[in-house]
Amino acid sequence: MGSLAILFAGQGNQYPHIGLDWVKYDPRLIKYVNEISLIGGFNLMEIIEATDDRINDTFYAQPAIVLQSILAYKVLACETKIVPKAIAGFSLGEYSALHVAKVFDFQQTMSLVFERAKAMQSCSSKIPGSMAAILGLDTKVIESICEEISKNIGTVVCANYNCPGQLVISGEKEAVLSACDACKTAGAKRTVILNVSGAFHSPLMSLAAERLKAVLSGYKAQSPLYPLYSNVTGLPYQTSEIIDYLPAHLVSPVRFEAIIKNMMNQGITHFIEIGPKATLSAFVKKINPEAITINLDSVSDLENVKGWLEFHGFIE
Repeated sequence: MGSLAILFAGQGNQYPHIGLDWVKYDPRLIKYVNEISLIGGFNLMEIIEATDDRINDTFYAQPAIVLQSILAYKVLACETKIVPKAIAGFSLGEYSALHVAKVFDFQQTMSLVFERAKAMQSCSSKIPGSMAAILGLDTKVIESICEEISKNIGTVVCANYNCPGQLVISGEKEAVLSACDACKTAGAKRTVILNVSGAFHSPLMSLAAERLKAVLSGYKAQSPLYPLYSNVTGLPYQTSEIIDYLPAHLVSPVRFEAIIKNMMNQGITHFIEIGPKATLSAFVKKINPEAITINLDSVSDLENVKGWLEFHGFIE
């Protein structure tokens, strides 16, 4: 039998009614929706049930995604008694992981998610930016291009190290466009401007990082229940690092590829991705085709995931 890790998805794949099926599956879970509504000052259930595009607003999308991930995990853990050997989250997903690892309680976690969303929105409105995915080009070439563009045109940096052949850049709009053109000239298979509201995980988020740092000064992190891997370093957190690294997370790249490689070096063989769609599972397979993955998004996935856990020896 191998070792199991749980990965929590980030922002980008949200959809109308996200998480609603988990509340219908176990109506007791409505208390978490109500608690978020109190913290955020709006009716989250109204946003989740709506068929318009409000769910794509960062202020609503971030708490909705974290809620869905946490509810899915709570149901799975209750019904299977699984004990992961490691956990991590991609960008926003790190907050789901922080709660599951019992670093912060639910109220603390969701308060931080709202503060993070507000800080990012405010910063983006003051300092506009953009992000783009670069496909099929060597990482060092992209890093070199970003460094050159930053010297001559404007700030652009590598923001998400997703997997071999896929990296996301972030920065000032003109600089991102110029970097995309340079990457195409250098042989990139494709470049895609992302539908985001700012230059996340770049120095342009420094005001957001300062705001979140001030909020976190009133928090105390508990020791993670499981090894919790940091987006900033790709390594397991030391408890003393968490409060400092969360603001740094906003201006630092997401080192997802390093997280997966380091997990597998520690014996992790199987991964459950929790959250909307299965983006991280695809990244994991590109990082190491021998990894065994499955995704838990909706209630319709639950029996399949439970069967997968039983088949691979993680539950009896």
